[in-house]
Amino acid sequence: MLAGLVLASFLVRPETAASKPDGALASAVPEPARSEPMARGAARAPRDVDQGQGAPAPSPSPSDDLVIAVSDSIAEPQLAQDPEPEQVQEPEPTPEPSPPPPAPRPPAPRPVAPLITMTTASAEARMLELMNASRARAGLAQLVTDSGVAVAARAHSAAEAQVRYVYHDGPDGTAHSRDVPACGTGWYGENTGKIWNDNVDALHIEFMAEPWEPINHRTNIMDPAFRRVGVGAVMGADAMYMTMVFCR
Repeated sequence: MLAGLVLASFLVRPETAASKPDGALASAVPEPARSEPMARGAARAPRDVDQGQGAPAPSPSPSDDLVIAVSDSIAEPQLAQDPEPEQVQEPEPTPEPSPPPPAPRPPAPRPVAPLITMTTASAEARMLELMNASRARAGLAQLVTDSGVAVAARAHSAAEAQVRYVYHDGPDGTAHSRDVPACGTGWYGENTGKIWNDNVDALHIEFMAEPWEPINHRTNIMDPAFRRVGVGAVMGADAMYMTMVFCR
């Protein structure tokens, strides 16, 4: 007897993982598949024949012997070998294109030093003259110009000119971070204001009209501890901006 063979296979493909208001004055001091094969086999039916009790077994006839012989000689058919499951080659994943290297950053533009004109230079000299005249009347030592401090004062005036108002703490940082390094002593005072029609005298008169208390433009000018000053004037679209940084 021949036995039938049934074979089943499947392949599991893994999932692919995806992907200060306007004013004229201002002053300050320091403060993270597996496929399992199915069972298989063959069975043969028994050849025993039920014989009657006491009855002699009939002699097989030649033809019966032939049938039996032929039957016994039939070899059990060889079962076909399971074909190995065809290996499915998965397509190689397409490599993702690597991002282009970042473009080099352009160098940060260097701050342009404010332009010194005859008008602004004359205004700076006039303000120094007026302040020293006021100090002389009070018996105080003269203020000496510090060119390095004047650079910081001009830079602040230029920043004010862009926003068209005066301040101590604003777009270009705080007065402390700007003036302390410029003075180099940790002590500083700052006056700043607007000048119209190149009238430097009007600004100085306004400064000196202030009371002695609290600390203000007048007290900065008349402070005997201050010995150096940087005056920076810059022409803006609406007025001239002038900053005075006082240092010990």
